[in-house]
Amino acid sequence: MGIIQQQTIKGTIYSYLGVLIGVISINVLQPHALTTEQVGLTGMLLTSSALFAKFATLGFSGTSRYFPYFRDNEAKHNGYLFLYSAVSFVGILIFIGIAYYFKDDIISAKSQKGTLFNQYYWYLIPLIIFSVYFDVFDLYARVLYNAISGRILREFTKRLFILMAILLVYFKFISFGVFMVLWLLANIVPTVILAGRLVINKEFFFSPNLKFLDKDMRRKLTSISLLGILTGSSPLIVDNIDKYVINQKFGLGETGVYTIAVYFATVIALPARSLYSIATTVISESFKSGDFKNIKMVYEKSCINQLIASLFLLVAIWANVNNIFSFLPASYLTGKYVVLYIGIGYLIDSATGINGVILNASKYYKYDGYFYLLLIGVTVGGNLLLIPLLGIAGAAVAAGISLLSFNLFRYIFIYKVFKMQPFTIKNLYALFVGIAVYFLSVYLIPQGKNYIIDSIIRTSFITLLYWTIIYYLKVSDDINLLLRGYIIKLKNKA
Repeated sequence: MGIIQQQTIKGTIYSYLGVLIGVISINVLQPHALTTEQVGLTGMLLTSSALFAKFATLGFSGTSRYFPYFRDNEAKHNGYLFLYSAVSFVGILIFIGIAYYFKDDIISAKSQKGTLFNQYYWYLIPLIIFSVYFDVFDLYARVLYNAISGRILREFTKRLFILMAILLVYFKFISFGVFMVLWLLANIVPTVILAGRLVINKEFFFSPNLKFLDKDMRRKLTSISLLGILTGSSPLIVDNIDKYVINQKFGLGETGVYTIAVYFATVIALPARSLYSIATTVISESFKSGDFKNIKMVYEKSCINQLIASLFLLVAIWANVNNIFSFLPASYLTGKYVVLYIGIGYLIDSATGINGVILNASKYYKYDGYFYLLLIGVTVGGNLLLIPLLGIAGAAVAAGISLLSFNLFRYIFIYKVFKMQPFTIKNLYALFVGIAVYFLSVYLIPQGKNYIIDSIIRTSFITLLYWTIIYYLKVSDDINLLLRGYIIKLKNKA
């Protein structure tokens, strides 16, 4: 898989370093350093700013599928960065206006005018601006085959800064107000660093080329941007609508509990996210050159490799779920099954590979917009129906059902149109291995009194058994190659 495999591995390594920092800061220290309402505040600020920022790009991120036509280093990529930045600036102005005029509706004025969200509401403005331009610079770097820089800054650097801020408030060196200022800066700094990196690499081409934008190109960019407003924002709507409904029904406290629980589950999605970042550019180039054989190969490998990686993480997390919640205050226990249901949803999403990348890079990209409409409908309906019945676990169930139906429609469409079917008997082997290893870890290892020691023993058992079976069954050539490399290195050191 070449560049895809290389950058996916690097991206995943940094993502998990970020996860380690995130677990320490968000899941271990933050629940003890902050109240559930304060945790809910940071979650709501990130949720709101992310939604505004994604809409503020006015769907232009979808135009990356046409970047192969812009690509020309001598011509400074025909003004693509300038065009994307200018469109986003207009979007920022629009959504800052919306944030101002609809403040009470966003906060939920009837019940929360005196809450922390109201007090820190205007943090949304810098968060929106810097979130938008981080997305702009990150996408620009990715289409130039650098999918790593943005991921390191978002998953690792930002979380490192946040960890420092949480440590300061945890040991009572600073007040919550000062913590919020540092937290805001932690969300701003990655954008500045990413822009600086583009300048240093002499890739920051910020000059227009209006001559390149002929009538046909303008039509294409406009069409895909309009669709991109839907497809680009839909994942964020789906990922964040649950927090809004929970906040409306139960307040910032339960939102804080849900935020912490979801963070554990998002670990399962990290290998797939690393893959999507670089696969988008590679698949777009393959469609341009008509290399359907390469598309099929990447599709098949993405499904089996992401299933193996994500299933291992789900098994390890759920087998240790009691130990995980032993770290947290008792008030967080209601989030236990959120981890399972969201985790299953992310597993399904990962196991179906790059179906979305293929659709969005093809001439059938509009159909993905229809699937996103379905996803939004199922998610919103599921949240409104299940949250009153099941509490915050209902939001997680709705998310799992939504991701299942969404990926099923994508799979069927690609199979019918492109005649590509990525699954083999090896996918079933991987699934059976994961289920078997989970039950063995639960029934062969009794729950220990010391949750730290129990976690180490249980996770070591799962890791050794799972990857040994995967290796000897030869479920994935790529993973076997990677594991053989590690084995050779260990033998050489010994």
